[in-house]
Amino acid sequence: MNQYVYAAHADANHAAITKAYEELMCLTFDTHKLGGFVDLAVRVPTRGGPILQFVEIKTEEGTLRQSQERFIRDWGGFVVAVVRDRGEVQAHVARVQGRFK
Repeated sequence: MNQYVYAAHADANHAAITKAYEELMCLTFDTHKLGGFVDLAVRVPTRGGPILQFVEIKTEEGTLRQSQERFIRDWGGFVVAVVRDRGEVQAHVARVQGRFK
């Protein structure tokens, strides 16, 4: 049984966040409808090759559910990012790319 079950709905800023990643030359795959999984799989380009990241999208007021916190804890903070706006997308991509300079 999936221990990470939560509702599969898109946050209000889902499209804007996806667009922000794509503007930074990241490949995105929308996974929010899967339920029990993160909102996006993102391929971030780096000098060492592309790096797969999972992204949980939240609005400014949005909070993580316990199941989402558990997923992030279990999969690791570097693999899963929580982003709320364009600035956090830019910081996330820069953080990933910075590890491969």
